[in-house]
Amino acid sequence: MEIKTNEALSLIPEKSNHLIQQNFQVFRSLITQAKNLAEQGKHAEAVVYAQMAALYGFWRHSGLFVSPELENILHTIGLKTIPAKIYPRHNKLPGKPRNVMHVASAVQSIGGLGRMIWRWIEQDTESSHSLVLTQQASSYVPSIIRDAVYNSGGKIYSLNESTIGGIFSWAKRLRKIAASADFVVLHIWPDDAIPLLAFANKEQSPPVLFLDHADHGFWLGASISDMVINLRCSGMHLSQERRGIESERVALLPIILSPTQRTLSRTEAKRKLNIDENSVLLFSVARAPKYKTIDGVNFADAHIPLLKKYDNAVLVVIGPGDSEDWSAAVERTEGRIKIFPEREDTAVFYQAADIYVDSFPIISITSLLEAGSYGVPLVTRYPYSDACGILGSDAPGIDANMIRANNLEEYTTILSRLVEDKAYRLSLGEATRKQICDEHLGSNWQSSLEEIYARATSLPRLTAKLDQKDEMFLGEPDVFLARIFWHACGHDKIDPENLKKWNMMPFAERFRFWTKLIKMNGFGKIGWIDVLMPQWLYWNFRKYVIESVKKVYKA
Repeated sequence: MEIKTNEALSLIPEKSNHLIQQNFQVFRSLITQAKNLAEQGKHAEAVVYAQMAALYGFWRHSGLFVSPELENILHTIGLKTIPAKIYPRHNKLPGKPRNVMHVASAVQSIGGLGRMIWRWIEQDTESSHSLVLTQQASSYVPSIIRDAVYNSGGKIYSLNESTIGGIFSWAKRLRKIAASADFVVLHIWPDDAIPLLAFANKEQSPPVLFLDHADHGFWLGASISDMVINLRCSGMHLSQERRGIESERVALLPIILSPTQRTLSRTEAKRKLNIDENSVLLFSVARAPKYKTIDGVNFADAHIPLLKKYDNAVLVVIGPGDSEDWSAAVERTEGRIKIFPEREDTAVFYQAADIYVDSFPIISITSLLEAGSYGVPLVTRYPYSDACGILGSDAPGIDANMIRANNLEEYTTILSRLVEDKAYRLSLGEATRKQICDEHLGSNWQSSLEEIYARATSLPRLTAKLDQKDEMFLGEPDVFLARIFWHACGHDKIDPENLKKWNMMPFAERFRFWTKLIKMNGFGKIGWIDVLMPQWLYWNFRKYVIESVKKVYKA
């Protein structure tokens, strides 16, 4: 298949194919170790190695998006260790609200996933919503999410705060909590195995819905998901074509947004940010890794031709902070590129923006939607063929009006017209705002959700097909994903040993690793004591250290 010329990603397919093959070998070795441990009855160690394989498969793309063999290992362990029959499902009582149980590995206030959970709970007022955390202490839950859960009549559970047991006791507790749920919605990390253990036995299980928030990468969960909820069409197509999800078990649910209310005009917002009110402000915001420089052309460099052409144009980027060296571009544009680290107070920047430019090489759909909801026109880069839809930005509310550039020359041309033509800029921004409101807010979004609830209720529970073998794919979009992730998480080879979640291992294994660290590195400041801690104690220890440091700084 032909690969388009790409200034930003000057990839040589042979190099990418070799990278995928290398990654696949490491991935397979981790699966083999997990399988051998499982066959020896060392189930906890097997689960840890399975999670290592999944995390490696996500960060080092290995030519696949799902592993039937890996899911089979976890499925078999789950059947042996989690007796679902002891947790009979409770029938819904007449007049009681629908009980939706959201399961997340962890939640944060910054980023799209935490906001999706929060807004889902606030919008779906006909349901009671509970939140179960598999790998985060409840004290770390942002207040906006905590308040939304409690206001809906739900509860918050943290599995790893238990002082007894380990990963299997957490999985059992998850299954027990789920007995009272009408629906389970998974918002989990790509390597989170706890739900796979808890729901391996589908008998008496409520419908399990998987929110595909990391649709561009490998993840665990296909074997237990009665429905996969995709947030965009490209993700839905990939679910069917590469993850093997049956068409009746995929659904499209737009990312939900809160109603946007302007509190400032563009002029007022620019004044508040000390930006010339007559300037044309280009804005972008995402997590730092999404701006990672690839093959020498960084995000700031891509805007130099435009900024040199128009003295009144300014680029503001939130996210990279000091993680990227854009000093040369800043100097060449006389300081008209302004860079900030990640922050939560982004509303004033959205309101000041005249044009929104998507992050690159990794896109940020939530940021696009939030910008568009303020009536800001959207521009994204897509230097790929049609086979690489998952690498680009798409969503129901932006597909019709967002402008895609296939190369940097076209990108500059598109931005030039927007800078020069204010009427066009405002018209496109307003059309974008209206379409987003129609798809991603209020009753229209709720209608999409209600349809998913109804479909999930009518579908029979999934019977996992676990007799398939893993097949590595060399082609698009895999050749690009391998290189993008290689840059996003560093050029050095990831040591699989560093992916191991030691505080999920039995104490004997933790102690063995601890003695190895001491021999290699000495005791350090705290004697590597965190390695010896079970996860519940680690989180409390971490909280204590953070609070102690804050007190020192306040003093």
